Amino acid sequence: MALSIKTNRMLWGRAASRCSYPDCRLELVIDSLETDDPSLVGEAAHIVAEQSNGPRGDSTLALEQRNTYSNLILLCNVHHKLVDDQTTTYTVENLQSMKAEHEAWVRSKLSGFDPKKQQEDERWAGYIVEWQTRCDLDNWLAETSHLFAPIPEIRTEFLGQLDQLRDWLLSRVWPESGALIRKALENFRMVLNDLLLEFRRRKTREDLGDFAVTEQFYKIREWDEATYQRLLKQFEFHVDLIHDLTFELTRAANYVCDQVRESLDRTFHIEPGVLLVSRSAGMSWYTIRTEYRDEERTEFPYPGLKAYMDARTSRSYCVGQGQPPFQNEFAL
Repeated sequence: MALSIKTNRMLWGRAASRCSYPDCRLELVIDSLETDDPSLVGEAAHIVAEQSNGPRGDSTLALEQRNTYSNLILLCNVHHKLVDDQTTTYTVENLQSMKAEHEAWVRSKLSGFDPKKQQEDERWAGYIVEWQTRCDLDNWLAETSHLFAPIPEIRTEFLGQLDQLRDWLLSRVWPESGALIRKALENFRMVLNDLLLEFRRRKTREDLGDFAVTEQFYKIREWDEATYQRLLKQFEFHVDLIHDLTFELTRAANYVCDQVRESLDRTFHIEPGVLLVSRSAGMSWYTIRTEYRDEERTEFPYPGLKAYMDARTSRSYCVGQGQPPFQNEFAL
């Protein structure tokens, strides 16, 4: 069972990380990352089982609704087992009432509960789910690998998706809390914006099939050695810059994940792990892990395109360096 960060934030936050069973209310931890004692680990228990043959699973509730917040209750492992073993006593209605009563107790009786913070945490979690979906984290390696080809390309659908993501990030009304997550997302947006602008500056006017492809603009109709060499250098610089900006975008995405784990949900994207990229080099493809290193983990690690061109050689991976050749002609 994989729950979204928003579902986790709602379930754990509204229950104040305590078992919802009456007279228990044991303080729980989210998983074994925090403790080696399994008796302290909280569990997201299903009210209606995930599968039809499970506890209280004989229900009209749609399967796609069974891993949502409304069908889950936070329990310690002891009471999770109890309610699943004794389904005659612990019916759907009984568990729904138990959950509602516990959350009402949290709101009215628990002095440490901050409803504003809970509301903002849930809003942040919703933003992260949307960001995760729009940039397709689950398929990051496959989607970005096209940009690392000797002639960079990108699926037309994914290109449009990234355009919408950039604009969506720019238009967000950020919660007052979560400054580190906000800055990491803004850093990601700045890299994404420069990558999209640079790719579009040299892509073919007509997309080839399902892909937008970089124009091989060094190919000239009438041969002229000087013109060819000038355009070839510009093309090679452009390709290297696309590759390096894709490395940087991956670092920026990993940085967002780090800040989400630090500030909101330490289990976020733990199972899939760090985002990787795959780049062509000669006849082979190499899978690479690239992140911001300690000295680079500032509020905004990406310094903007012009400064990045010079700074990229200090990153963990790069293929190009310096400013564009023939700068006065680079935009031609």
